[in-house]
Amino acid sequence: MKRYLEITLVACQRGLVTVILCGLSLVVSMGFVQAETMPKTNSSVITLPWVLEKTLLSNPQLQIFPYELRVNEALVLQAGITPNPELSVELENILGTGDKQGLDNAEVSLGLSQLIELGDKRQRRIDFAEAGERQTLTEYEILRLDILAQATRNYYQVLRLQALQDWNLQRIEIEGKALNTIASRAKAGAVAQADVSKMQLRLMRAKAVQQQLVGDTQVAKQRLALSWAGEVHFDRIEGKLDILTDIPTAASVLNAIETAPQYLQLLSVERLMYAKRRMEESKAQYDITLGVGVRGYDGFDDGALMVNFSMPIPLSNPNQGNILAAKANEDKAMEQQKLARTQLKLTLLEIHQVMVNNARQASLLREELLPLAQRLLTETQSAYQTGQVTVLQLVDAQSELFNVERELIDAKVAVYQQKLELERITGQPMTAALLSVNSYSYPHSISYLNKGLNTEPMSAQENK
Repeated sequence: MKRYLEITLVACQRGLVTVILCGLSLVVSMGFVQAETMPKTNSSVITLPWVLEKTLLSNPQLQIFPYELRVNEALVLQAGITPNPELSVELENILGTGDKQGLDNAEVSLGLSQLIELGDKRQRRIDFAEAGERQTLTEYEILRLDILAQATRNYYQVLRLQALQDWNLQRIEIEGKALNTIASRAKAGAVAQADVSKMQLRLMRAKAVQQQLVGDTQVAKQRLALSWAGEVHFDRIEGKLDILTDIPTAASVLNAIETAPQYLQLLSVERLMYAKRRMEESKAQYDITLGVGVRGYDGFDDGALMVNFSMPIPLSNPNQGNILAAKANEDKAMEQQKLARTQLKLTLLEIHQVMVNNARQASLLREELLPLAQRLLTETQSAYQTGQVTVLQLVDAQSELFNVERELIDAKVAVYQQKLELERITGQPMTAALLSVNSYSYPHSISYLNKGLNTEPMSAQENK
C-alpha cells in the first residue's frame, strides 16, 4: 500500500507539471508566434503568446483559486491542532444548613485533564487535509488548462474569420473585374444586359457577406477579450493558417492517457478517498483522558492529591458505518479510473481520426481541387471573352473556386481545433511547432509565460 501511495503521488505531481507545460506549449504547438516583444494592450495586432499571458494574469475564474488554496492551507493547519488541556474547579458542601453552613466544611477540587488521542488520529487528519489540498491544486491546473484552451479556440475563430474576410475580398475583386468585362461586352452589344445584372447581383451579395463577416469578427474579438475580462483594443490577430503535415500517430495519442488531466484528477480523488478511509479507521480507536489535581477538606485545612483516568467501554465500533462508506468511495474511485481510461481511449481515437480525415481533406483541396478550380476559372474567363460560354458558366466557375477556397480554410481550422482538443485532453503537446509566422523559441515561450505567474502558496509548492 505504501508503494501504491508513492506511485500515486508521483503520478499526480507529474500530472500537475504536465498540465502546466501543456497550457504553455499551446503557444508553440499551435504555431502562432512572434520574435518581437509582446505587444501592449493598445497595440493594433496581438499574438497568441500575449493572449495566453493576459488570460493567465487577468481571467476572473483563475483569480478565485488562490483563495481556495489558502482555505486548504488553513484546513491543513486546523487538522494538526491537538486538544487543549482542560482545567476544572469543583466546590462541595458550601452554603448549606446545619454543619454545612458557610465554608467551614467546604471541599474544593482543582483538576487538570488532557485528552490523549490514540490511533494516530492527528496524522490521519493531516493526511486527509493535505490530500484535499492536492485535489484542489489538481482542479486548479485543469481549470487553467481549460481556460487557456478556450482562449486559443477563440483566437482560432478570429483567425478563421480574418481568413474568410481576405478570401471574400479576393472574391469581390474577381467578381468586380468580371463585372467590368461583362459591362464592356454589353456596351458592344455582344451580351445581354441581363448578364450585367446577374454579375451585379453576385457582387452585391459578396459585399453583403463581407459586411456580415466584419460583424462576426467583431463579436469573436469581444469573446476573445473576455478571456482576460478586457475590451477589444486591437484590430487584428497575428497568424497564418497552413496545413499541418506532422500529424501525431494514434499510438502516441494513446500513450498520453497516463498524463491526461481527467485521469490524474481521478488518481487524486482516489488518494483523497484513501486518506478519508484511514482517518475514519483511526476514529475506531478509543481515546483516553488523564487528569491530576488536588482536593481540599475542612475549609481548606487538609488536602489530598487525586488522579483521574477515563475511557469509553469498547462494546462496539461506533464508526463502522463511516469506515464502510469511506471504503466504498475508495473502491468507486478505482472503478472510475478504469472507466475513464476506456472512455479517454475511445474519445482520443475518435478525435485523432477526425483530425486525420480533415488533414487529408485539406491536402486534397489544396493540391488537387484548388488548382483544378483555378484552371477552370481561367479557361472559362478566356472562353467568355470569345463568346464560347455564357455568363452562367462563368459564374459557376467562379463559385467552384470560391467554394474550394472556403472549404480549405474550414478544413485547416478544423485540424487545429482537433489538435488543440487532443492537447487539452492529454495534457501535453502532440507535436512540435508546426504553424509559425516568425521564429519563437520553445524555451523562451515557456519562460516568458511562467514569469510572475505562480499563484500557488509556498506550502503547496513544497508539497510538489
